[in-house]
Amino acid sequence: MKDKEYMKRLIKYCEKIVMYMKEVKSYEDFSSNLEKVDAVILNLEQIGETAKKLSDGGKKVYPDINWLSIIGLRNMISHEYEGIKLEIIYDIAINKISYLLNKLN
Repeated sequence: MKDKEYMKRLIKYCEKIVMYMKEVKSYEDFSSNLEKVDAVILNLEQIGETAKKLSDGGKKVYPDINWLSIIGLRNMISHEYEGIKLEIIYDIAINKISYLLNKLN
């Protein structure tokens, strides 16, 4: 079943973001490290891309997850990369990825 594989990918991308953010102590730490910024943004985009591929039934298994927002973020990253507000990316990486990871595990 593809949804099962997609869920594994979502978990992997979330875990990578958690790992990247482990040493980050502040927004300034994050925003001044361009490699970290790019790595987090790439994995957020992959989360959204994978979420797009989930079946409706797969998404319904996790009703507490806002799939539309996840996919919307992916679209914003893909189409507006230079206009992304790093404050939003930082907030997602610090506050929302752990929530998503806990829901998926």
